[in-house]
Amino acid sequence: MAEQKKAVEEREPFHWQTAISYKVLDRIVVRGYDVNELAGNISFAEMLYLVWKGEIPPKKVAQMIDALLVIFSEHAMSPSSVSARFVMSGAGYIMPAMAGGILSIGFTHVDAHEAAEAWIKIVKLSKEKGWSIEEGADYLCRNIRTKEEKDLEFVRLFGERRVLPGWHHPQHIKDLRSPRVIELAEQFGIAGDHVRMVQAIEKATKNYWGRTLYMNIAGAISASLVDMGFEPVECLAFCALSRSVSIVAHAYEEQKREKGWRASSRSKIVQPLDLSLQKPEYYDGPEDRKLPEERIVVPLTRAPYGYTKGMEKE
Repeated sequence: MAEQKKAVEEREPFHWQTAISYKVLDRIVVRGYDVNELAGNISFAEMLYLVWKGEIPPKKVAQMIDALLVIFSEHAMSPSSVSARFVMSGAGYIMPAMAGGILSIGFTHVDAHEAAEAWIKIVKLSKEKGWSIEEGADYLCRNIRTKEEKDLEFVRLFGERRVLPGWHHPQHIKDLRSPRVIELAEQFGIAGDHVRMVQAIEKATKNYWGRTLYMNIAGAISASLVDMGFEPVECLAFCALSRSVSIVAHAYEEQKREKGWRASSRSKIVQPLDLSLQKPEYYDGPEDRKLPEERIVVPLTRAPYGYTKGMEKE
């Protein structure tokens, strides 16, 4: 017992262990740099890379990061902006609205992490097999599209995948932003195997879908981020960080311009929570029913403001 007590007493007191930063009374140090020295001397894109990856990036990488932050920062009414507006409509202040917008980002809206994982796996497999980029792209498309038994190695790596991650857009068909991302990746010299792979996949889709399917912005961004050394989880976080610009703007506009609840019948347009959109004919659940007599302990005898049929108005 005495030895156990001594061992416990000799343990270090709890402290956070991190390689990112530390702070004392008169200094805040990030990855070895004084934050005051960084301020005014590096860009936000460079700071992002420094905090996430540990070093100040080369100029071209910083330019590419900045371009990606810009191109993904706003996309009009999308799940994230609309979610932020609805949360603001109910909660009435900015932090829940920001959280609501960010929480809408995942596998359906912005699947950058899933796309990044796929590009990493197919590039790695192509190198192991001695395939060209084009052969790897063909293998991926063929196995995703096939309705027959898939290649066992494909299933091991990708599961029973039937859709391309980072592909297609429900509104644009051809995502207007993807070609610009690829162009900039090539101009800034950061395009590597993963950027080349998504371009090859785009060409290969026609062989298996009968028409060209186009990469969406998440597919293009994830390929360029992976070529810059970012991990899949960082790719999704990057998109959420960029889209936060939009989320704040939409939430704030909602607060300033619209009435809460989005249900006002006096608005010049029909609101999404208006009672006219919630008529009985739009309901397809069970028909109206009553509780069995034996379940009624406290009968309903007072009409709620005279709205209930069959009861006397007060």
